[in-house]
Amino acid sequence: MRDGLVRATDAAIRAVGHPRFFATELAFHGAFYHALQLELDQARIQPAGSILEIEHQKSKRHGIRQRPDIILHVPAVRGVSVKNNNYAVWALKSRASVKKAQADFVLLDEMFKELDYPLGFFINIGSLDPMLQHYNGKHHDRIVAVAATYDNGEPNVRWADG
Repeated sequence: MRDGLVRATDAAIRAVGHPRFFATELAFHGAFYHALQLELDQARIQPAGSILEIEHQKSKRHGIRQRPDIILHVPAVRGVSVKNNNYAVWALKSRASVKKAQADFVLLDEMFKELDYPLGFFINIGSLDPMLQHYNGKHHDRIVAVAATYDNGEPNVRWADG
């Protein structure tokens, strides 16, 4: 599933086809989410019962309090552990500084530890640096980082994989 999600993420970034969407995190967020859902549907890799969700509030029952930018999961129902059926989480940051990238990496680590997400994406929008060299956590095998800019009439995507 990891390779399929990486391919879908790459294709979705490349489908964000207007420079304005690369100017801010919020603009990119909406266009990317839509493109990612289309890619997941087309590739038929989305697990049964799962949903792609924007900024779902994690609460006391999750053991954390944060709003990840995008998650792919099966929403937990009563009697089922919130650690089950979590597939991927995407953290978006516009032109991340080292400090801001590290803060998002800490949040991704929290998703890995507390909710057992097997895969986390860090997308640095409007930058050429995926920032993975600044990841100091314990889950290098779960982190995938990418930088995405819009240059010369098309998205420019640079990947780093832990």
